[in-house]
Amino acid sequence: MNGVTLKAIRSLLHFSQHEAAELIGGVTLRSWSSWEAGTQQIPQDVISMINYLMVCRKKAITDTQAAIKTYYQQMPPGVSKKPVALVWYDSFEDWCTLPYRESIMWRPQQSVVAHLISVENCNVVQFDGPAFENWLGRRIDSDAMRNQWADEQVPA
Repeated sequence: MNGVTLKAIRSLLHFSQHEAAELIGGVTLRSWSSWEAGTQQIPQDVISMINYLMVCRKKAITDTQAAIKTYYQQMPPGVSKKPVALVWYDSFEDWCTLPYRESIMWRPQQSVVAHLISVENCNVVQFDGPAFENWLGRRIDSDAMRNQWADEQVPA
């Protein structure tokens, strides 16, 4: 992988240089910048992590598109097909409110949502922690519950 490819993938995954340096490389911004500029060789562990994140992104897109297709196929004939709602986490803090979430996956998740709204009939709902907690009540928080909440935020 060369520096231009690293920069392109970092951008596709929605990481700033600073975030990529910290979360992917565990290095200074200066080191990351030198890899992108091609003045330093990119370490193999960084290349491996970038490739892993791209595989995760591709799988998330494929899985979500399959779920959207299934959702529409299961709708009764003649029923208006309301666009699927996707949750957008505008802040790292909101993303991490589910305890099993990996911090490194926040930006790639944004990349997945951005891609899906460009190719699918989707609505995007910005996550609102207090509103969601009020809606959730005593039910158990999960990605499925967040998706249901988002769906209910979109007018019919």
